[in-house]
Amino acid sequence: MPDAAGETGEIVDVPGGAADDYRVVIGEECFDWRELADPGLLGEALAALAEVLQPLADGRTTAFVDAAYDAECLPSTTLIDALYSPGGGLSHDDRIRLQKLLDKCRVVEPVEADLPRPVRAADGLEREPSWGVAHALARAAGGRAMSVLLAPYVSRPDWPSGWLTLTRTTEEGYDEVRTHVLRCPADVPGFWRGVYTHERVPAERFFSFARDAFPRLLFANSLSLHHFKGAYDEVLPWLVRLLGALDDHFVQVLAECGGDQNQVMRRFKALGLDISPESPNTKKNAKAWEQRNVSHEGTTYRCEWHGKRRWDRDRVHFSLPIPEHDDRVLVGIFVGHLAT
Repeated sequence: MPDAAGETGEIVDVPGGAADDYRVVIGEECFDWRELADPGLLGEALAALAEVLQPLADGRTTAFVDAAYDAECLPSTTLIDALYSPGGGLSHDDRIRLQKLLDKCRVVEPVEADLPRPVRAADGLEREPSWGVAHALARAAGGRAMSVLLAPYVSRPDWPSGWLTLTRTTEEGYDEVRTHVLRCPADVPGFWRGVYTHERVPAERFFSFARDAFPRLLFANSLSLHHFKGAYDEVLPWLVRLLGALDDHFVQVLAECGGDQNQVMRRFKALGLDISPESPNTKKNAKAWEQRNVSHEGTTYRCEWHGKRRWDRDRVHFSLPIPEHDDRVLVGIFVGHLAT
């Protein structure tokens, strides 16, 4: 089999080691194009797979099991033949593009714990998963936040995208595994946000995932989670919800409300979050107003809105959309409470 990311042999899963980094596993179902015999549909399917895989194929984040190479992807054609044989059924450009993407993913060899066993979601039908799906679920059962990549055209399993609980058949009976299903690029931030609370990511690693979890936000270098009054474990779930809502909704809600601050506050209140702009009294207090200024990439921005966990403590101060940064929002201050 071709080596992945320049590595040879079985990847040993050593906690804390390089091989322990991958969190996304490609299900072999993504390579089954037998129901897409029409050349036009096949091209669309490959483009959809490339779109979701492109940002994840970084040599670290994503893996697939070596059994995928032997999976039948087109009638009487295995994936390895389709990838490396000019007569394998894929166009030259599609073959090269998929080769390059898979070369940037890890190849793992399944072990006994990865043996596919029937799995079902909620009250759905039991399905026999691929080796890749079974491998992801086995890692998830061990406490690691994992995502199964199933391209949008994969109809079996018919699991929805996002976080869900799957019931696996085991030798002892059944167990439940919490995992994530990734079908399109829009699903990616939701996975990384779930990593924070699923694994209780320690404070020193919080910003390792921030760019992927909150792609529409900017983060000041001066931020520190130790500046909150509440304990990190108490603050973390609220912080992830707040940042996720800001990332998903703040710019759009501002536009929809025509800048009406009260409407914006009400819209976020409906999400269970308390955000507000600074009060007129704070704006009149020059010293307090100065505390909201934050430097980012050589420019000073005012973080004139804030979200609060409790009425008297734990604030996240953030800016209005910044045009020169593609209308991203700067998260500038984590603090217990600023002067007013």
